[in-house]
Order: sequence, then C-alpha cells, then structure tokens
Amino acid sequence: MRINTTDEALLAAINSLGSNLAFQETVELVAGGKSPHDMVRAMATYPPVLSAMEAMGEGVYPGGSLPRELKELVILQSSIDNACQFCTNSHIDIARGLGMGEEPVSMLEDQDLMSPAFRVALAYTAAVRADSNRISDARFESLREHYSDPEIVELTFLVGYINMLNWFNNALQVEYRGELA
Repeated sequence: MRINTTDEALLAAINSLGSNLAFQETVELVAGGKSPHDMVRAMATYPPVLSAMEAMGEGVYPGGSLPRELKELVILQSSIDNACQFCTNSHIDIARGLGMGEEPVSMLEDQDLMSPAFRVALAYTAAVRADSNRISDARFESLREHYSDPEIVELTFLVGYINMLNWFNNALQVEYRGELA
C-alpha cells in the first residue's frame, strides 16, 4: 500500500466505527487482536473519508433495500471489470460467507442461472459503467419492471460507489490478504 497510517490514527478510526454495519467485520478483526485491512488503514489517515464511507455504507452497503446477493454480484462485476484486487477478492470472501457458493464469480459467468431481476440489474450496471449518458429508455424500462424508483436510485448509487472504491484502492495499491475470509 502506498499510504502509511500511524497506529494512533488507526486506533482512533477503529474506535469511531462503533456499531456501523459497513465496518462490523473490521471492528471484529481488531477486537480479536488482528489488523484491519488496508482500505480502512488508508481511510484512517484522513478521518473525514472514513466518516463519509460509513454514511454511504449505511445507505447502500450493507444497508439499503436491495437483496444483499445482488449487491455482491454488482460489486464483483464492477471490481473485476476495474481489476480491483482488493474489492474482487474481499467480496468473493464476503459472498462465500453469505452462502453464495465457493465460486461466486461463476454466477456472473452463467447469468442464465440467476433471476431475470438480477440479470436486468447487472445489464444496467454494465450500461452505467460503459456510458452513463447513453442508458436507453428500453433498458431503463426493463429495470423498472423489476425495481421501484427508490431501488433504482440505490442500485445506481451502488454502481458509482463501488467504482469509486475500486479506483481509490487501485490508485493507492490497497491489497487484500484474506482478512475477511
């Protein structure tokens, strides 16, 4: 990782996380005497970023109204497409922990096995990533067949959120070493 975090900054950051659901795995790691993963270490160097991450996480991940399995698939597809080692591997472990199989990425490779609602959401995710200015009315209407407007807003925000995190982690060379397995 390109960023150095002092033990004091890290401890203050961990203590600030409290009961935030987005960081429960991290709080449990530290409580068990283990070191948190690099993404939290990097964000701990500038606490306002960690605070922003907490607020966004409560709204869309793991919070929100969309099924957690769908969120993991959206995160995995975006992370694979962005070549984000941290997000891809950490969310493979998270998906396994949720019971999504030993190879959750295989679900993305054979989308015929998933529900039409999940397929439409993943197609929308790909379209947003390809060119968010060119989402066709037909694609949007197919999304609307399965999701409410608040769910579409949540999905769209999740796509932007994970892409931002992918870029953050890639630029800072944040690594995942199996901390959430």
